[in-house]
Amino acid sequence: MKKAVVYMLVMAFVFSIVSVAFARTIDEERDAVRSYLKVIDAKIIKYRKAGNTAKMKVLQADKRATLARWEKLKAQMAATPAPPPVMAPVQPPPPPMVSKPAPVKSAGLFGMGMKTVISGSYISTGYGKINGAFAGRADLMLDDMLKIGSLMGLPADSLKYRVGVGLVYGTGYANLLMKAIPAYADVVINLPAAMMGGIETYVGGGIPFTLYGTGATMGPTGLDLYAGMKKDLGLGMGLGKTCFELGYYIVRSGGADVKRSVKGITLSIGQELVI
Repeated sequence: MKKAVVYMLVMAFVFSIVSVAFARTIDEERDAVRSYLKVIDAKIIKYRKAGNTAKMKVLQADKRATLARWEKLKAQMAATPAPPPVMAPVQPPPPPMVSKPAPVKSAGLFGMGMKTVISGSYISTGYGKINGAFAGRADLMLDDMLKIGSLMGLPADSLKYRVGVGLVYGTGYANLLMKAIPAYADVVINLPAAMMGGIETYVGGGIPFTLYGTGATMGPTGLDLYAGMKKDLGLGMGLGKTCFELGYYIVRSGGADVKRSVKGITLSIGQELVI
């Protein structure tokens, strides 16, 4: 019975050594070995007093084996390298910022940097040999300096002003020939390209005033309304986008004898040009 107790103690110690080797620190191992050796020492003293030399020698051999295993375990634990610290993954450096040079604004044909539109129109009046009249105009395109478009909730570059002069010649109302030099002051609103599948479109209108007309007279006022689209045809030579417009046009000339007017549907083609 006593041998069984001793063997159970030995097995318990071995099991504790093995399990601790995986789960305990070296300080915890030392404390467990000391506790076990105290139990063996107490039994050795007990059997020495009882004169049981055989049991005493078995326990002394067990003690020496325990100390030997302890020394071996210490050597193994000291030789086992500590696991490397877990390092956070190194994030790759962000790609270098490549600054794009700002586009150089063209100074234009004459170095003035002013955007203009030169256009020609046919006005269908239903009178005369060609059932209408011809018109041409040259305009300056001005930015919305007063920021009226922004106050209306439009993008900053949506609103433009078109200011210029033109020439109208043809047969108008009552089959009367009319010549006129009108001045224009139009408002143009550029529409979002997404509305027309990426095509640049716009609407505009104004009240042309005749500076000089048939009968050497000035005035009166007229009306022009139009919708258009712009397209870059790749013409080069400093030319910008080409404009195609459909609208309605009225220009009047007040003579001393009879007032004349040209009015009707218009088809226009214009060309942007920076001067």
